Amino acid sequence: MKKLLVVFLAIGLTGVFSPAIFAKDLKIGYVDIIKVLNDYEKTKKYDATLEEKRKEAEEKLTKKKADLEQMQKKLSVIKEGEKQKEQEKLTKAVEEYREIERTSFVDIKKARDEKMKEIIDDMDKVINTYAKKNDFTLIINENAVLYGDKVMDITSDILKIANKNYKK
Repeated sequence: MKKLLVVFLAIGLTGVFSPAIFAKDLKIGYVDIIKVLNDYEKTKKYDATLEEKRKEAEEKLTKKKADLEQMQKKLSVIKEGEKQKEQEKLTKAVEEYREIERTSFVDIKKARDEKMKEIIDDMDKVINTYAKKNDFTLIINENAVLYGDKVMDITSDILKIANKNYKK
């Protein structure tokens, strides 16, 4: 009997407090963060800069590769006495090529990762400010939404604000 009384009391207290919990209207929105990141002017500008660096690195590597091929052709036609010396030069040149290749692309990737962190921080600030200004209770990533009315999609608003802030 005491257990039943405790259960009824718990249900009664929950009933008393639950309206207070749900009294506030929930305002929920979602953002296609991938679209925002891809269409953000800062991302586009930086991607163009990185593409330029990547092309420069590839051109440098192409030239170095052509030099290696020339060295290899030369190696096949020289005398045996000079071959050992030329083989060492070729081996050293191949090692230099691999080091340039590795460092070039590692540096580019590292720079992109750093810039993406900065861009994501920009998006966090824009979304937080937008949520507070427009009384949102919750804003989630569109990828987590199985179904959502288009009215709740605030992607274009976030993108407009982010690009406007970037231009300032």
